[in-house]
Amino acid sequence: MHKTPSGSYYLFVFIPLFLPLLLASEARSVEQNLVDPPSEQEKLSVIEIDPEASPPLSHEITPRFSWGSKINFDIRLRDNRDLDSGDGDRNTRTNGSLSIAGLYLSTPRIFLPRFEFFGEVRLQRSTVRKEGRGKTDDETKIKFRKGSLLWRDFIYPSMRLQVGRQRFRDFREWVYDENLDAVRLFYEKDRLELQLSYSTNLFDPKRSKDEIKNLILYGIHQVWEKDKVAAYVVDRRGRFDKKDPRFHLTSIGISWKGRSIKRQRYWLEAAVVTGDEDSKDVRGYGFDLGWISRFKLPYKPALTIGYAFGSGDSNPDDNRDKNFRQTGLHDNSAKLRGVTRIEQYGELFEPELSNLMVATLGLGFRPAKKGSVDIVYHRYLQVWAYEKRDNELRDVGIKEDPNGESRD
Repeated sequence: MHKTPSGSYYLFVFIPLFLPLLLASEARSVEQNLVDPPSEQEKLSVIEIDPEASPPLSHEITPRFSWGSKINFDIRLRDNRDLDSGDGDRNTRTNGSLSIAGLYLSTPRIFLPRFEFFGEVRLQRSTVRKEGRGKTDDETKIKFRKGSLLWRDFIYPSMRLQVGRQRFRDFREWVYDENLDAVRLFYEKDRLELQLSYSTNLFDPKRSKDEIKNLILYGIHQVWEKDKVAAYVVDRRGRFDKKDPRFHLTSIGISWKGRSIKRQRYWLEAAVVTGDEDSKDVRGYGFDLGWISRFKLPYKPALTIGYAFGSGDSNPDDNRDKNFRQTGLHDNSAKLRGVTRIEQYGELFEPELSNLMVATLGLGFRPAKKGSVDIVYHRYLQVWAYEKRDNELRDVGIKEDPNGESRD
C-alpha cells in the first residue's frame, strides 16, 4: 500500500498568438485535402489548430508541385508530478519545430495512372530545464513525419490505395492518432466509407511495441446528414515488451457522433478488448459518451457533459485480466467547441481509460473566430481499489499510485 502525501501538480501550456504561422489555416492541410480523406472533425469544423497536422500546401511552384511550411511553439511547466512537495521535480519543457511538406503529381502515361507523392519532414528543437536538479537537456533532431504514394481510382473509381507513412486519426482520437507505415485501401460509395490497412513502424522503432503489426478495418456510415456511425476492428500482434512475447489484442468497437439537433453535438464510443497480454487472458470493455450544448449568446458559450468508463479487474491474482485498455494507438485528444484540441481526460492526469471512471464538466467560449477558452473539470474514480497490492494506473501523467484506501 502506498501512502499519498499532499501535494499539487501544475501544468501551464502557452501558445504564443503572435506567431501567425501557428494559427490554423482555413484551407485544409494536404493530408485532409489530397492524401487522406477528410477527417470527420474537419467535415464538422474547418477551423482547427492541430500541431500534428501537415502544413497547408500554400505555395505552388508548378501545376504539379506545391509545398508548405508551419511553425509550432509551446512551453509547458510541470511541477510536483510525484505528489511529494519535498522532492524538487519541477521542469520546464520548451518545444519549437518547423515542418515542411511537399506534394508532387505524376504525369499520367498510357499504361500508368497518375500518382500523388507526398512527404513531410520536421526540424525540432526541445529544451528541458530540470529546476529541481539544476540540469538542462537540449535536443535537436530532424524527423521523417510522413511519406506516401496515393493511387486514386485504384481498380475502379470508388477505391484509393495509399502506401507509405501516413496519419491514422479518428474523430476523438479514441481509437487512433498515429503516423504509421502502412498499406491502406479506401472504398467510398454514397454514404459508406471503408478502410482496410496493415501497418507497423518500419523505419524508426524505438521500443518493442513500436514494431507491433496492426490489421485495421474501419467503416463509417452516414446515418443522417450530420450523424455518422462507425464500426471497427483493430487487431494488434507482436511484442509489447521483452517480458511479454505473447502480445495479441483485438479491439472491436462502435462510434457515433453527430449534430443533427441545432447547436448540439453528441458522441458515443464503446469497445470490447480480448486477447493475450502478460500471459493473461484479457477480457475488458469501455465506453465514452457526452453532449455539448452551444448557447446563442455573446462569445458563444458552450456547456460540455461527459462520462467515460473502463472496466477493472476484481481479482487481479487469477489468469484473467478484466481491465479495459484502449488500442495503444489512441491519443484521447478532442475539440469541445473551441479551435484547438485538449486532452479529454485531463491535461494533467491524462490517463488511459482502464480501471477508471471519468466524469467531465466543461465550459467554453469563443471570443474570436480563431480564439477560444475552455475551462474543464474532471472527477476520477477507480473501478476497483486494492488494499493488499499496488494500485498501478495505466499510462498516466503523474508518478504516484493511488494508496488503495479508497477508489477516489
